[in-house]
Amino acid sequence: ISDESVSLAAEEALNKLHSITSSRQLDFQQRVHAILQLGVELFGLPIAIFSQIDGNKYVIKQAVHPEDGLETGMSFELSGTYCSHVYKANEVQGFNHVSKSEIATHPCFVAFGLESYLGAPIFVDGERFGTLNFSSPNPCRPFIRQDFELVKLFSNWVGHEIARENDLRALEEVSQKMESIANTDVLTQLPNRRFSEIRLLELIEHSKCYGNHLSVAIIDFDHFKDINDTYGHLVGDKVLQLFGEIARSFSRKTDFIGRWGGEEFIAVYSSTDTQAAAKVLQRIMSQLKNSNLDALQAGLKLTVSIGLTSLRVGDDIDVMLTRADNLLYKAKDNGRNQIQQD
Repeated sequence: ISDESVSLAAEEALNKLHSITSSRQLDFQQRVHAILQLGVELFGLPIAIFSQIDGNKYVIKQAVHPEDGLETGMSFELSGTYCSHVYKANEVQGFNHVSKSEIATHPCFVAFGLESYLGAPIFVDGERFGTLNFSSPNPCRPFIRQDFELVKLFSNWVGHEIARENDLRALEEVSQKMESIANTDVLTQLPNRRFSEIRLLELIEHSKCYGNHLSVAIIDFDHFKDINDTYGHLVGDKVLQLFGEIARSFSRKTDFIGRWGGEEFIAVYSSTDTQAAAKVLQRIMSQLKNSNLDALQAGLKLTVSIGLTSLRVGDDIDVMLTRADNLLYKAKDNGRNQIQQD
């Protein structure tokens, strides 16, 4: 093989690699698969594996096999693979005719009869992650320096992309956590008013679009100021926390409970008329009233008043909430500890 032809082949390989790694149409797994296919083509080795290694456990993350004989998730002992030599050397390793080499008795050759192998370690943020490797049941031409450099380049890209994916995932988790903090009432761990308004708007639009029932309740503790004045704000906070726990325990996945402000809460029931919503609210009221409150404060009695309404034609969020508020005031005026609904 002339130096010129080797140089041209290497340049073509680099161009193909750049085309794969810079593609916006391919996701990470698709690009790894394309790199494995590229290696199969370049090295003349029909089996390609992207592996993750933990201790002596070797797990296939992705693979190319002419007979589809390898699947994602298949695992082997590292010591039974040629990749054990890669991990021992911590660098690229290649064997072009195993049966005529010093590793002819290797478990991998004994078990699978793989005559040729080329593999490189994958590092993620300086830590070994696994390997990128290519193999064949047939002997191959002797590997040259460009082969070692290319497989190392492939593995370096995979390691970099794994690190980038990890960073993006970590950023997404932080972003979700920050969003959750911004949308959650610290005391009760229920959605706060800001998020409750956003969610209610979404549910109103959804109900209008699909013609479903939507019931909304404003819930307010009776004589909450007296609780704070008599027992202290710490007990008052525990009362609000207790309500949050009870409300969540009676909520379906489609229900929404949020802290509206102070001792007020909002409950939204999708695809539910006011009769069905009232039954859920009655159970919450009963559970609250019958809770063992001695742990909070002996003699403490808890009741709430509720204004319950349903979405009507022409309603917007303000009209619906005003109607629920007016029904809440009616419940207060009629003696408290009750639900008033339209």
